[in-house]
Amino acid sequence: MRITIGVKSSEEAGYFLRNGADEIYFSLSAARGHRTAAFSSEADLIAAIRLARRLRRKTMLALNAVYPRENYPAILDHARRLTDKGLDGVIVRDPALLEYFADHDYRPYLVASVLCACFNSQTMEFYRDLGVRRFTLNSQVMPADAARMMAALPGVETVIFVPCLCLEANIEPYCFFPYPGGPSGACLHACTLRYKCGANAFRMVDTNLYYQADLLYDFHKLGVEWLKVSRQPNTPKLMAEFKVAVFLNRLLERGLGRAAFAASVVELIERLDMNKFGPSYDFKPFPGSAR
Repeated sequence: MRITIGVKSSEEAGYFLRNGADEIYFSLSAARGHRTAAFSSEADLIAAIRLARRLRRKTMLALNAVYPRENYPAILDHARRLTDKGLDGVIVRDPALLEYFADHDYRPYLVASVLCACFNSQTMEFYRDLGVRRFTLNSQVMPADAARMMAALPGVETVIFVPCLCLEANIEPYCFFPYPGGPSGACLHACTLRYKCGANAFRMVDTNLYYQADLLYDFHKLGVEWLKVSRQPNTPKLMAEFKVAVFLNRLLERGLGRAAFAASVVELIERLDMNKFGPSYDFKPFPGSAR
């Protein structure tokens, strides 16, 4: 599998592109997607695109939010400028924005955000007809489900998050509700509320590392093309997660058996103790950075 990782500066982009990333994705703070980890300037973002082109890697612009209609012209201009500088594609969410792109003859390589909530082949087909060619699978989609979805739409690419690093209990993991003691009333932690469908809660089931390792193993065998490492404000944690993704991907490419792979996942994650880096939503700059 190839690895795509979210970045928020050209400094981060250089580190990941030179250490095994096949693709970087990002957004600009002035027109960001649903995450807060974004580039502060378009000039720095363009520098990351140019570096990726020199290294023959790919770049994706995340426009995976629902934007006011009056912002569409500025968003389109922003995307076109970056495409002219070498941007490879755009990560999208809103069908209305996709239709606007098509109406204005802007047809980049399109990737469906996890927020598109593609839980079946019919939803994938809907987005494919709008130009989407790669789909990010939700944590709730099991390998058996993905197999049927992929069989119904041959030729599309698929992406998964690394299960032992990011197994989203909810479709949108970022919590927007204020809480006592939060900075300026903001909330900076993962959402823990449960979705309700009738009398039942709908969310990702609680799992252990062996189960998560089996998910990754099965998705690899299924032919999923991309492993995704989510962008986040906490750069040291992002770097640690990236190293885990690269290592596990190499084990899979080597043809390690299911049991041996699961044992390797458990040993690695327990030894690393990712909690020592703090929450993903805490801002921690690139090591040695002046920012």
